[in-house]
Amino acid sequence: MSILRATSPRLRSRGLAVDTTTEALDRRHAVDRQVLDHVRVAAWDRLLFIECGDGWLVEEAWRRMRRGCVWGLSTSPQLMALAAQLRGIPGRVEFMAWDGERFPLPNGSIDGVISCVPLSCYLDPGAVVREMARVLRPDGDAYLFESDAETAADCGDVLVATCLKEVRRSRCEAIPAGREESEAPVVIHARRMPDSACASGRQP
Repeated sequence: MSILRATSPRLRSRGLAVDTTTEALDRRHAVDRQVLDHVRVAAWDRLLFIECGDGWLVEEAWRRMRRGCVWGLSTSPQLMALAAQLRGIPGRVEFMAWDGERFPLPNGSIDGVISCVPLSCYLDPGAVVREMARVLRPDGDAYLFESDAETAADCGDVLVATCLKEVRRSRCEAIPAGREESEAPVVIHARRMPDSACASGRQP
């Protein structure tokens, strides 16, 4: 697939430190697994994961559907090289180093797109969500991972501004060590607004 030239300089992620110890990765994967439980995964889907870490979640999504294609993006070329080496399957499970600008995928080409880190990790959260909306098919699904309910509550305006509407939000059962139950991660599921609602800037 050809890589599209980036057009905006404002999408770069903040420096995302990744702890690669076995214990840290096990904790991350426990949360990732529950995030994926809230994502619609069907045979022949095309899924995109943004800032996918070591690619474990991308591979697990493909294992669940078997027939389809999944992509993982990260602003870390080192992580993407490692993910491709460990998990890559040409035409099925692919990883690309993302320059933090325009996603390297065509308009309307993806059935589901998942942000694997909270929006606060991006320098311009609205620009990232606009890219998520751009690559989605009209009936596609967007999923935002937020670290807790309080930060999830701040996502509504960003969704409306990018012509996405919230369908539901779900709390993950896996809670990071040292955090209270009320601080469990949240997955927000969103879809495109109807054109009329999008033009008026309001949710139907």
